[in-house]
Amino acid sequence: MDLFYQQLASHGLFDVHVKAVGDTHIDDHHTNEDVGLAIGTALLSALGDRKGINRFGDFTAPLDEALIHVSLDLSGRPHLSYDLQIPTERVGTYDTQLVEHFFQSLVNTSGMTLHIRQLAGKNSHHIIEATFKAFARALRQATEYDPRRRGTIPSSKGVLSRA
Repeated sequence: MDLFYQQLASHGLFDVHVKAVGDTHIDDHHTNEDVGLAIGTALLSALGDRKGINRFGDFTAPLDEALIHVSLDLSGRPHLSYDLQIPTERVGTYDTQLVEHFFQSLVNTSGMTLHIRQLAGKNSHHIIEATFKAFARALRQATEYDPRRRGTIPSSKGVLSRA
């Protein structure tokens, strides 16, 4: 699973390093959840009042036969809409059900609205890797500074907060 988390740093251009120790001798569930919670919490902290950022991100990533679309809003309102059909129960030793659980944990702590849609794909590894790449690129787009905003909060209401 390290490969998938590494996509956040590589494709999102984030300085993030994940080192987790957990009860993986039982399964990856709690460690996967904790990593999602930690990344979401770090993102929430790093965004602060969100002044000057784009706020929205949207990216579609192809990986061989897989095509995944991710759209997100750093709105402060947590919501996950997840529509992946991963055909196998495992990729290596990783339980593929944990992909959704990772993103739900991240959404809950970061306060983002996140939509993940599978447009094509049959290979479980390709589907998951394309998902993390598309998420990283969309998050990068949303967190980038827009100089035209001149440091203002990207909301017509003038506030974006974790509700």
